[in-house]
Amino acid sequence: MYTDSEIKRLFTTGEFAKLCHVKKQTLFHYDDIGLLSPEVKLNNGYRYYSYDQFELFHIINLFKELDIPLSEIKKLVHQKNPKETVNVLKNKSIEIENKIKQLTYLQKMLEVKINLAEQALEKDSVSITIQYLDEERYMLSENILNLSERKFIAKLSEFIHHIQSKHLDLGYPLGAILQKQQILEKDFYHYSHVYMKVSEYTKEDNIHKRPDGYYVIGYQIGDTAEETYAGLKEAAEQNGYDIGSNAYEEYVFDGIFFGEKKVQVTKICLQLIEKQKQN
Repeated sequence: MYTDSEIKRLFTTGEFAKLCHVKKQTLFHYDDIGLLSPEVKLNNGYRYYSYDQFELFHIINLFKELDIPLSEIKKLVHQKNPKETVNVLKNKSIEIENKIKQLTYLQKMLEVKINLAEQALEKDSVSITIQYLDEERYMLSENILNLSERKFIAKLSEFIHHIQSKHLDLGYPLGAILQKQQILEKDFYHYSHVYMKVSEYTKEDNIHKRPDGYYVIGYQIGDTAEETYAGLKEAAEQNGYDIGSNAYEEYVFDGIFFGEKKVQVTKICLQLIEKQKQN
């Protein structure tokens, strides 16, 4: 039996609900299912909770945030088996860590795609620049030049599957390498390889390093490859360069960013060589 003095040190249902940031109905429900009952129930119907029960409520709320059903929480808090409770918490901690890694991975992918989209939105079909680019590492497919359509699809599918299975996709667009010979012959639709940018720490056999150096960069809007490459070559010549071994094409995005206009935007980085350094 609690004395009046002891009762005054306890929380009413309303006070305890406010302390726990829940409605009184939540406490009534916890009492009904035997999860958390008041420390004191008087004959007049008044209920009182002790401060010690706040810690128990905190644990219950933690389990709820971890998506553990109330029936399982009841077993954990009343079975008096600390070892099992600790094991549950450890497993949940591992789950949360994995979710954090996945969300961090997705956030980085979104940041990359937003950055690429914003860059392309600022460009148009006549925007051509010459820039010095640092070396980049690409995961490279097998040679796909002169393959039949069916074999090309198979190799492309195989490459994408490998990227996904190894978790190498950082959100960068799939790219393709167009060799100098194809550019000179105006054959803009037969690539030697497809690629995807990967982390500098990636250890794979088929890593291609795009050389650092000067590149002429333009954005192909829609199906304007011949016009775009003509503009790139002209810009290169006007600045004392000849085209190098490869062009790196990266599909940026399609008409979803342009409303109803069904267009595709491809970023083209064409390798340059200074004319006076040629043999």
